[in-house]
Amino acid sequence: MADSSLHPDSEQISSPRDRHTDTEFQDPEVLYRNEQFVMTQIGVSFAMILGMTFGMSGLTIAFMSDQVKGLEVVGWGMIIFTLSSLLHLLVSRVWSGHIETKSITRNGYLLVLSLLCATVYLYALFSDTVYVFMGFIAANVYFPLFGRFILSIEPPPPPLRQGGFNITPFSRVALAAIVLLGIIIGMGVGMSSSGSQSTGRGLFARKIIVRKIEHSRKSIHMIVFRFIKPYRILEALSEKAHSGVKVEVLAMPDTFKEDPSSLATLQSAGIPVRILPPDTPKWLRPYTIIDSRILLQGSKGWADTPVPFQKQLSVQSSMLLFERIRRMDFNFRVFWEHSRPISPLHSAANLPLPR
Repeated sequence: MADSSLHPDSEQISSPRDRHTDTEFQDPEVLYRNEQFVMTQIGVSFAMILGMTFGMSGLTIAFMSDQVKGLEVVGWGMIIFTLSSLLHLLVSRVWSGHIETKSITRNGYLLVLSLLCATVYLYALFSDTVYVFMGFIAANVYFPLFGRFILSIEPPPPPLRQGGFNITPFSRVALAAIVLLGIIIGMGVGMSSSGSQSTGRGLFARKIIVRKIEHSRKSIHMIVFRFIKPYRILEALSEKAHSGVKVEVLAMPDTFKEDPSSLATLQSAGIPVRILPPDTPKWLRPYTIIDSRILLQGSKGWADTPVPFQKQLSVQSSMLLFERIRRMDFNFRVFWEHSRPISPLHSAANLPLPR
């Protein structure tokens, strides 16, 4: 009965001994070499765990306050995880002298899917799509796919002394630590971020507006009632327009009477300015959409001369506010299509007020 198929676990238990003779297993030099290898692998595994922790932290930051910063943190996590995974494979290759070539063909689909996830993430990071959550989904699928592929083509680890241990980034303990540390770190960074919050007004509000404009990559859509002390904002908008960012400004008709010089400055920088139609909804407040994923809302003068119940600048970029940001960006496009364009050949200061 010892050779019977009723004991399928017997081969799994003894298989490590089949690959290494008893003499090798008891040889102190071999054991020392194996332990040095395992300790190196544990160190590299910790780097892989660090990369996955960055991924969880970025996701937490995106939900708490700032999906843009969260997406960047996730990207750093993917870089750390990818490099450490390749290093893990290299260490295993140096120790064993080979890799499981058959596993490359058998599990190649994991590599293809992980590369597809990386492509989706890069699109969400560098484009101005409002569907930023695609990048987070792709990144969190990338980690297990690429990690499993790398581990599948590595040879089995060597035997250790009794009581020895090894750590992999996909063990239960490692995954629990990744989730716990990722959430804690993400909450700490998210609480200190200006991603989604109501800020002060005046100079402090203008500094936040300028900083967000300076970090824009693709587009800036702005509805303005009046520029108060506008030099820093106008300078930032002009610089981004010259750098290739698509800047579009919608202004209320009264703006041409109250602040013609600011609009003239925008036009001289090549920024298209349009006049909102007379039937603009009364509920409309000035706001700016940056890269289709950051919403800045203020009162009549960007929180300098507040109207009742609108005394602060509101910064909204949490992934939980995705639908609101998408809707406000869509509203801007609708207003833009129904607004009267102004020729850049004319100064805004010399244009007649619409009736």
